[in-house]
Amino acid sequence: MKNKRIAMAMLFYLASTGFIAMPANAEEDPEQKLDEVIVEADREKEVQPGGFIYSDARNGILGNTNVMDIPFSQIGYTKKTIETFGDPSQPLNTILVNNPSIRTSSSSPRYTDFSLRGINMNGNHMYLNGIPNLFAQFLSPPAHVIESIEVMSGPNTVLNGSTTSVNGTNGVDAPAGIISITTKKATDQPINQYTQTFSGRGSLGEYIDVGRRFGKDKEWGIRVNAGNLDGDLSLHGAEKEERTLFINLDHRDEKSKTNLFAGHFDLRTDGGQRWFGVNNASTSLVDAPDSQKSYDFDGMTKYMHGYLMTLNHEQKMNNTWNLFFNAGMTNRSGSKYDTDSGSLSLNGNTGAISSSLIQMKEANKNVYFQTGIKGEIYTGAVKNNLSLAIDRSWTKNYRTSASLSGSKLVGSLLDGIVVQGVLPQSGPAALINEETSVGITLADTLEYGKMTTLIAVQRRDGKFDAYNASTGAKTESNNKLSTSPTYAISYKPVENISVYASHSEGYTRARVADSSYANEGELFEPAKNKQNEMGVKYQNAGVLTTLSFFKLNQENFFDVTPSTGKKRLTRDGENTYKGIELNVNGKITDKWNAMGGILYLDAQREKTANGLLDGYHVNGVAKWSGVLALEYEADKKTSIIGRAVYSGSAYVTDNKAQVPSVVTFDLGIKHRTAFSGTPVTLSAMCYNAADKDYWIARGGSNTIGLSMPRTLMLSATFDI
Repeated sequence: MKNKRIAMAMLFYLASTGFIAMPANAEEDPEQKLDEVIVEADREKEVQPGGFIYSDARNGILGNTNVMDIPFSQIGYTKKTIETFGDPSQPLNTILVNNPSIRTSSSSPRYTDFSLRGINMNGNHMYLNGIPNLFAQFLSPPAHVIESIEVMSGPNTVLNGSTTSVNGTNGVDAPAGIISITTKKATDQPINQYTQTFSGRGSLGEYIDVGRRFGKDKEWGIRVNAGNLDGDLSLHGAEKEERTLFINLDHRDEKSKTNLFAGHFDLRTDGGQRWFGVNNASTSLVDAPDSQKSYDFDGMTKYMHGYLMTLNHEQKMNNTWNLFFNAGMTNRSGSKYDTDSGSLSLNGNTGAISSSLIQMKEANKNVYFQTGIKGEIYTGAVKNNLSLAIDRSWTKNYRTSASLSGSKLVGSLLDGIVVQGVLPQSGPAALINEETSVGITLADTLEYGKMTTLIAVQRRDGKFDAYNASTGAKTESNNKLSTSPTYAISYKPVENISVYASHSEGYTRARVADSSYANEGELFEPAKNKQNEMGVKYQNAGVLTTLSFFKLNQENFFDVTPSTGKKRLTRDGENTYKGIELNVNGKITDKWNAMGGILYLDAQREKTANGLLDGYHVNGVAKWSGVLALEYEADKKTSIIGRAVYSGSAYVTDNKAQVPSVVTFDLGIKHRTAFSGTPVTLSAMCYNAADKDYWIARGGSNTIGLSMPRTLMLSATFDI
């Protein structure tokens, strides 16, 4: 409650001092007030017709670029998309699945996992204001502080800085893409919003959003976002608490732009177990049970708290050259009582489930900074847009866990689980690894007539050290000096058509098997990822269409799950992902807006030991996936939206068992009105409206998720 009291006190103080402009006349036309609210938008980016995506996107150290000029698949989702599909009681996956290449890997609020082009990712792969490594598998940015979310496909860390890579269950830098998030900042129009939400069985949320610009020419801006969420989720017995307080301070003038974002988070989830690790001996997969069924035990919890900060500055040296500086840090800690690997072991043939219990305490410290210069040089008729950046990322990870062989869970999908033994107790978190990455990146975008060529290269020096958590002694050390290129070409025969081709590369980190594996402490050497992509972008009559063809090669990490005992982490051969992706976004008629697309993905294993698994499907990857969201704007005040999300069937356990395909539906409505002269936006969204029970495949893994039951979310936003 502490953050909530601070935020409420701040709101009342600002109101009492006149900093917040309260309604001057309750009899004013409420529809006129609504028009004033709608005008508020991010003036730095143009919004596509329909309002779901931006026309511009952040292209790493190259800065904001029109999407027609970016030689990759990249989409920026607007605040409208975030507010329409976001549910504070669920992960950001409810928003991300609007991209056909992204599928949720977990419906549980305990995890942020999703797959992009078939490769599993999570909160670790999210950039915040251009800064990497601030989030985790359990932690993602709260939706109420986000202005935009950009999805960039491809392992293109070259343009986005040299990062540490203790960042995900697959253990890679950016296995199939980057999720870039920009936080809210003060707009030219004052912002005074209070939002009340209800979701699940009794999850209540309260959110405050206050923004002001002041000073000469409104050069200073402050935006305060605070939230408090507490209550029961749609799954019986599961609860979530989340308290956040964030402040964004920015300054702008003719020669510089500076943005500082900082805040505190405190979140806890009790229950919500939805993951099952199918043992590799399973030749079939039992039907998904009733999604209302709980597989939690008394005391199951996951907790994390801490703070983070980002700083961005750009200084104009002259008309053609700018200096830039980006920095960020996070310090977080937490604990959990859970199954030893985060999932229950499932016999796919019989439906029997089991697991050991674990208590884990963990902490993370992360610091990042980047500085560089960018500008323009003309060589004859060719315009060179040059960028040079140097950056350093440093992280320390702490963890201690306790698992007692006598403490375990047993049961079945039909009957649930029972606890045998007592919950174990672990000591304080101890250092298990640290990583430092230093890089220098040079990029040049050459413009000549209708053709643009991008050439970029990054030289990266990465060091990874592992430690014995009990003794503190260093157990493994790995250094890797690598060079990663990116090059691309695009051609615009006419202004609204762009044809492009690109190649990008990135290195994985040296990965150490953690305590969830039987081979805990084993070190795996870094490996390179490569992606080739070609495509066409077409913009006409308010609709942006992107068609891309791609091939991604990734050296393969995978879990070997025995019929009994702990799984083992291993690496064997490589996975090849060949796909075709189609995205369509825009206004299709005066009253209808559309967003979505379809993905075909052929993911196979190659170069396996003795060729035994060559040609096998990559576990958990569907050949087909798609999404279509349609919005009907009845008038200026009311809109109705529906969304269908399709996930095709996917193999697990090395081509033996299969996760069935599924289509889910979400339905919502939004209405703008006024209460006593105060503009109010009322929203309702129903996720999994048909209340389907289904399994969720997880890219590159035998782990599957069980769906959450139908979830209703209601919200009311007051423009005070």
